[in-house]
Amino acid sequence: MRAGKSRNSRKKEYFTIMFVPGPNSRVRTLHISKSAIKSALLSFLGVVILSFYLVYEYNDVKDKVWELQTVREELMQQKAQVQNFALNLLDYKRQMFLLRDLDTKLRRAVSLGPRDKAQQVLGIGGPDELGLQNLTALGEKKQAEALKEMSEELTQLKGAASRQETSLQVLIEYFEDKRSLFASTPSIWPVRGWVTSRYGTRTSPFSGILKFHEGMDIAAQTGTPVVAAADGVVVKAGFGTGYGNMVEISHGYGIKTLYAHNSRLSVKSGQRIRRGDVIAYAGDSGSSTGPHLHYEVRLNGLPVNPAKYLN
Repeated sequence: MRAGKSRNSRKKEYFTIMFVPGPNSRVRTLHISKSAIKSALLSFLGVVILSFYLVYEYNDVKDKVWELQTVREELMQQKAQVQNFALNLLDYKRQMFLLRDLDTKLRRAVSLGPRDKAQQVLGIGGPDELGLQNLTALGEKKQAEALKEMSEELTQLKGAASRQETSLQVLIEYFEDKRSLFASTPSIWPVRGWVTSRYGTRTSPFSGILKFHEGMDIAAQTGTPVVAAADGVVVKAGFGTGYGNMVEISHGYGIKTLYAHNSRLSVKSGQRIRRGDVIAYAGDSGSSTGPHLHYEVRLNGLPVNPAKYLN
């Protein structure tokens, strides 16, 4: 194959291409003008450039579609998180409502009185204030607006929770004080036996004259355990004139109990004891006509009837 140049009457330039199939075959020639080759080359170059541009645009669009899909997925996740947060906020508000209701009921039950007006205004509304309809509408709002709205709700809820905590702390202190008062109030029999002499005026078994009896005598066999009638601290454990072997316990709130005529003691001064702890054993020490326990209850230093404290 060879190529040559030729000219026509218009002096156009051509490229001649000769095809020689074989030694005995006819030679074939092809004449192509130079302008046609240029046009073909320009067309080919244009196609190549266009192809590169389309490939670039395709990759760019593909990246943007992927980014858009990623953003869409993130938005869906954020929407789910916002709705989940809204549901949790609703649940917290319901719990706050229940706590406030419980607080009010407890105060009424113990006649403690209502909270201060400033504390009563919790500003959280009822449990149905944020319903499912609001949650549906929440998904249609912009994420920033929804988060801002719930952030304000959360701030109000924190303030309400703080005020509720203060109110409940008052209730806790009240019940703790009541529990302490109950534990410190004599309420059980100090010894098993039967009453032989009650609180009040009686004829003295020793002098035969009327005399005020400041306690209660409970007959019991020698060695019968004597227990503390309430929680407290032993302020005296030893021998007392007329009382014999005695134990005196301070229970707080101005309440004291005294246990006399014991055969022996099992506690010492300064010891903290609980209701029901064994503190002594019945006997007839001191001024006594027989085995028994002399039991006194004193309130602010004055004797009171022990029978009022026995169940």
